[in-house]
Amino acid sequence: MTEQPGSHPAGVHKPARAGEADLATIRLFTGLTVETRQTIARAGRIQIFDRGAFLFFEGEPAIEAHFLLTGQVKIVHETVDGQEIILRLIQPGEIFGGTGGWGGASYPATAMALDDIRVFALPAEEFARLMTEHPELSLAVIRELAGRLREAEARIHELQVERVERRIARTLLRLAAKTGRETPDGPLIELPQSRQHLAELTGSTLTTVSRVLSEWDRRNLIRAGRERITITNAHELVMIAEDMTASS
Repeated sequence: MTEQPGSHPAGVHKPARAGEADLATIRLFTGLTVETRQTIARAGRIQIFDRGAFLFFEGEPAIEAHFLLTGQVKIVHETVDGQEIILRLIQPGEIFGGTGGWGGASYPATAMALDDIRVFALPAEEFARLMTEHPELSLAVIRELAGRLREAEARIHELQVERVERRIARTLLRLAAKTGRETPDGPLIELPQSRQHLAELTGSTLTTVSRVLSEWDRRNLIRAGRERITITNAHELVMIAEDMTASS
């Protein structure tokens, strides 16, 4: 990433007022009353970003919590040797950059729009106050963080001990389950710069991911296209993900 913290590029549009209907699509707010969602909506704003825009940078003050309404966002960490690792892909209805709401001083990673996106941004101090006043919101946040901790532990285990083919297979299956669209040929995963992003998601290199995907394409396990991958043989991919052989 060549941009520096505080130098957010063009592609950020003028904020707009949020409505209760916008918040009804956000997972953390679905269990709240309409009146509570209206209160939260008044405390925040809708932000619109173009594809490729940065919402915040690692190390910047964590002044807002973000809730994705439309599009997709990647959360990235840059290692000391300059390699980007995707920590998480954010889908509509999910929270990201919420660290300021539970006491964090700065964002632990960078957020970039993978599509044209709409985001509900809530000031961190307002988010903290709302969690204090609405225990059901606090419980929803705890469940969200617990789920993310389990995912993080699984990712760490994969990166430490699993072969790269198994990591790539598991990642494709997770993406298919989370964002895949069913087609006659199998689940279709739409992902900008798919090979580069798979490398970042799996802690691998672009060369390795390209080699593995080309081999799987040749074997008709997948069909790799521009910014999309179709899983054409899910059974075989599961066998690779679980490190099983055809005879086991």
